Amino acid sequence: MPLRFVHCSDIHLLELAGTTPQRFFNKRLTGGVNLLLNRSRKYDGGMFQKIVAAAHAHEAERLVITGDLTNLALESEFEHVKRHLEAVGLPVTVIPGNHDAYTRGSARAQRFEHYMSAFMEGEREPGSDYPFVQRLGDVALVGLSTAIPSLPLYAVGRVGDEQLARLGRFLAKLRAEGLARVVLIHHPVVRGVAKPRHDLLDLDAFGRVIAEHGAELILHGHEHRRLEGALPGPGGVPVPVHGVGSGTYLSQKPGRHGAYSLYTVRPGQVTRTYHRWDGRGFVADEPDAPLLAGTGSH
Repeated sequence: MPLRFVHCSDIHLLELAGTTPQRFFNKRLTGGVNLLLNRSRKYDGGMFQKIVAAAHAHEAERLVITGDLTNLALESEFEHVKRHLEAVGLPVTVIPGNHDAYTRGSARAQRFEHYMSAFMEGEREPGSDYPFVQRLGDVALVGLSTAIPSLPLYAVGRVGDEQLARLGRFLAKLRAEGLARVVLIHHPVVRGVAKPRHDLLDLDAFGRVIAEHGAELILHGHEHRRLEGALPGPGGVPVPVHGVGSGTYLSQKPGRHGAYSLYTVRPGQVTRTYHRWDGRGFVADEPDAPLLAGTGSH
């Protein structure tokens, strides 16, 4: 069975109720200034509800969010996000982004995993949180974490050697089962597309895993813009990599619109329609020609 799903990212749902000023005496100080001067004016959390409504209108089977559900990784934000996701009305899959592990304290407490566990159920290797695998008909979603706390003004990520080794084993196993493998990751995995200090630190190591084991599709967010690329898979066959704009960004600049994508994935074929914010609602671009997974061609 194919899987029809909506992909969005970087929704940054904000809720500061009950947060004391002392919680900002760390990296959140710069993040809070950014919220006041920039993010709170340029983002509208209500757009997420429009994406949810669109997912139902598309008769999607699932909503997939590739990280940065919060801004500052505060408990109030995670509680707010959890309430929104519980009200979506269809299954939801999430992975963390750098904003979801914004401080060392939030990462140590595994705050994202604590609040979002219901949306990351799946197969794991013993003793690990990532990757997790959700088998959905003929499709497998493979969720990774690149979320690590970083210095102020940095937004880097890392998969890590152990998680990469587990990813390789899962990709090999799922390939042997004949499933279409959709890898979910927050940071871009194609060299040269991330802004300075936004990089995936072990990008090359991730690429080597894909080169050895392949995948049918890689989805990410992070850069708040539409990105298209590919990584070489086994035998040099391209693996498509799609980045989506922020789901709650009010921008109407070309390539940087608020956006979501509608996918239908089955073994051997991926189809996508990209939807961008035009100031009044989300409008569909022309559907992509079906991508023949495993060949890199349309």
